[in-house]
This record gives sequence, C-alpha cells and structure tokens, in this order.
Amino acid sequence: MSSPPHIAGLPGKAAALDRRAEEIEPRGAEVLRAVADAYRQVVAIYASDPTLNRCPAGRERDLDLALEIGRQIPYIVRQALEGREPERWPIEDRWAEAEAMAARLPEILDRARAAARPDHATPDGSRAISAMWLRAAASQIEFAGLEILRAIDRARSLPHPAPGAEDLAALARVIITSAEVLRAEREAAQP
Repeated sequence: MSSPPHIAGLPGKAAALDRRAEEIEPRGAEVLRAVADAYRQVVAIYASDPTLNRCPAGRERDLDLALEIGRQIPYIVRQALEGREPERWPIEDRWAEAEAMAARLPEILDRARAAARPDHATPDGSRAISAMWLRAAASQIEFAGLEILRAIDRARSLPHPAPGAEDLAALARVIITSAEVLRAEREAAQP
C-alpha cells in the first residue's frame, strides 16, 4: 500500500508556502505556515498508515478535510493581501476566515492521527483493519449473495435442479448471513 498520488506533491507545496510566508506580512505568514505544517503532518500520517489511502471505512476523511482547508487558505490570504475591498467580503473578514480555518487544522489532524493505525503491518493491526473494511463492505457483500440467488433462481426452480444449484444457494445464504453479522457489528461500533 502506498500514499495517494496527490500526497507526493505536498512537501514541495509546504516548502513553497514557507517561502511565501517569508515575503508577506506576519498575519498572513502565520496562516501560511500553519498550512505548510498541516501538509507535512498529512504526509507523516499517511506514512504511518498507508492503509488510509482510499480506506473503505472512510478513515481518511479528516486528511481530505485538512487538504481542502489547506487548499483554500492561500487563496483567501492572497485576496486579503491584495487589499481590494468588495462590499460583500471585507478584507478583515477574509483575514478572520483564513485564521479561523487555520485554527481548525490541529483538531482535524489530531482526529486523523487517531484514526491512523501505525500497527497496520502487525497481525493484530492488520486483522483489525481487515475486519473494519469487511464491516464497511457489508452492503456490497450482501448484494453479492443476493445476486447469486437471483442468478441461480431459475436453475433451482426446476423439479430436479442440478446439485451445484443447491450448493450455490447454500453459499449465497452464508454470504448474506455473514453480511448481516458485519452490518450489526458496524452499527454496534458506531457512537
């Protein structure tokens, strides 16, 4: 497993933000440095747990949120620095928005770090992630079992179906039952 492709460019983006922060007023510099630091933390979190990449259970959502906030902040800072004052979004409001967004990043990254499984390659960690992914796929698993039943329905409806038809029906019932157990486990695990 590897980090998502869009993560590869984050160290360069962080360095560019650090350079830009050296050129602008302190208020903007502080916000841009917060984004640069967030980018470095996102890279570190993905490095600690590559199973976050396209996680079927959605554990990477906070990382995506941090990246989206990080993407927006430099534009808001640039608009604030340009000093044009449209009536609908005053400059001070832009600064306040950029600072509020940057202030959210530590909490978001803390949640992302808590969702990461640095033990992903250990037997216990790997099994826990595998079980989480199975619970996340419960609906798809159930659908697969139902599709098997639909596919063999006509073959089973004859007075003397082929032995394989009943074997497949039994397998489909095991799949559907397993999916129901997984769904119940997922619901029990939700707060």
